[in-house]
Amino acid sequence: MSGNGFHHVIRWNVKNGSAAGKPKKRCKQCGYPFTRTTPRGKPRATKINAVLWYLSGMSMHRMAFLLRVSPQAVLTWLRDWATASYEKPAPTRRTIVLPLDEMWHYLKNKRGKRWMWKALDRETGQLLDWERGRRDKRTLKKMVERLAPWDVTMSCTDTWATSASVMPQDKLVQSKAMTHDIERNHCRQRHWCRRFKRKSIIVSKSKEMVDLTIALFATFWVNGNQAELFSLLD
Repeated sequence: MSGNGFHHVIRWNVKNGSAAGKPKKRCKQCGYPFTRTTPRGKPRATKINAVLWYLSGMSMHRMAFLLRVSPQAVLTWLRDWATASYEKPAPTRRTIVLPLDEMWHYLKNKRGKRWMWKALDRETGQLLDWERGRRDKRTLKKMVERLAPWDVTMSCTDTWATSASVMPQDKLVQSKAMTHDIERNHCRQRHWCRRFKRKSIIVSKSKEMVDLTIALFATFWVNGNQAELFSLLD
């Protein structure tokens, strides 16, 4: 067999010590020792394509099959990209009208329904903040406190009673007619992110990935677009 590593079938390679800090391999078929020269891991373009596919509703297992990697590798790429792009808009000086609403998602099992509160700028359509947890006063209060630096002239929610106990009454309007924008955002999130589909067999295993998926959706589907990712492929 030829001396270079390209002629060695991967399944016949075994570990054979190290040289100059690099691991050595040995071909079980011919006994020839060699050192791997190609870098480990997948190219950056492959990881960017995985993020784009995920933002288009493809499942991690399907991506892993197409890219010939493990689902755990795809999960790691998505987690890294979501963590790097996790950023919520900073407060501006202009006044805003703020629709707020919640949507549910399965966590751990089909009985473990968890809620995600979201706040939208009605003028720009930006997703300003979100908070995951229970559908209770405590969860909503966390998000409302973070939104305090914004100059909110009016908050729009549905008729759920807890909203009135958290937000100032003089700036609160409770009507389903005022929450169309945020409900449209829910529909877009369920359409583009597979894990959030209503009729889905997908159950998220961790709260972290739920939060990071919302961050990807906000960064590349609501507050921005995929042009930044496409530019990195050039």
